[in-house]
Amino acid sequence: MTGVETSATLVKVGVAVISRAAPTGLEIVKAWLKGKEVIIVGQARAGKTTFVDYLQFGLFEDEKDTSKTRDVEESARFNIKMGRDSALQLSVKKVVDVPGQIGAAWQADEVFYRRPHAIVIMTDLTSPLDGEPDRAAAAWLLEFCRELESNWRIKGKRGNRVKSIILVMNKLDKVTEDVVTSRKTKFQGILNTELREARGRMLSEIAIMPCSLVTNPQGTKAVDAVIAHLAKTLARK
Repeated sequence: MTGVETSATLVKVGVAVISRAAPTGLEIVKAWLKGKEVIIVGQARAGKTTFVDYLQFGLFEDEKDTSKTRDVEESARFNIKMGRDSALQLSVKKVVDVPGQIGAAWQADEVFYRRPHAIVIMTDLTSPLDGEPDRAAAAWLLEFCRELESNWRIKGKRGNRVKSIILVMNKLDKVTEDVVTSRKTKFQGILNTELREARGRMLSEIAIMPCSLVTNPQGTKAVDAVIAHLAKTLARK
């Protein structure tokens, strides 16, 4: 393991602290038995790999060009602890990063095949809202949701383990509040209309959360809120 993987990374979340570290000793066994699997899907260039890096390592950098993810990639096991006295803990067995270039339907098939505990959907606030699915955020989401729901209605024989679905609207630093509000309304309508069986074991509504994954005046506040929501919903019995 690299130094990044073995050392804990600390960031402030209000008065709380998020720490990340690779499991050791009995924690490895616990991660294997009870660890959660999280899959990251979404539009091409929407920040999926950057989100995975921040989730696992706490890496937060200035805006820059990033390479395309060309294959499905899986992370190593890691633990996240947050809140006062680490009251909220999440053991992550793996995070699956799915390349955006393969299209919404293929990504939905990958989600169905893997049966994750959580789905994080990344969208790009600077992309068109309507148009062809490979470029437009709402069209991409509609195709993804319809394919995923169809899989569960027609082929769903094994149990759906999903306890959390979060739609992340990335690149908050590049748009106005009106854009964020209108897109949230549009996305909420699609999710409410299209997803039923695909919600699995969820006890709460699908969260739609804006964030920025580059250095910005608000720091890591928005993306930390996404991680906190993910941890809380996965911790529920």
